[in-house]
Amino acid sequence: MLNKSIAFGLLAAGLMIAPTAAFAGQSQSVDQYTEQNGAAVNGSTTVQTSKTNSSQVQNARSARPVYNHGRGYVRTGRTNQAQDAKQTTAQNGAATDGSYTNQDSKTNNNQRQNAR
Repeated sequence: MLNKSIAFGLLAAGLMIAPTAAFAGQSQSVDQYTEQNGAAVNGSTTVQTSKTNSSQVQNARSARPVYNHGRGYVRTGRTNQAQDAKQTTAQNGAATDGSYTNQDSKTNNNQRQNAR
């Protein structure tokens, strides 16, 4: 009977420690590249427009609650979060002989991290 009590106690202790190491972090990465090339000759017109939208949302919850004597139920451990965005826009234009080139670029990046 004593061996069963010791085994149960070790199992319970292991379950209290395990949640802090069992959760891995979160990571997101976005790499966007836009390239526009235009040439206008002999009185012509070139118009280039670029619009790039990027949105990243991470929702994380810390490890499940564990009972801590004296403090009640508390969340243990942290969930690491990381976000990275790389946006590149390259526009090249050439106009000769009374020609016209117009280039416009708009980039929007929205990142949000929620941790509970």
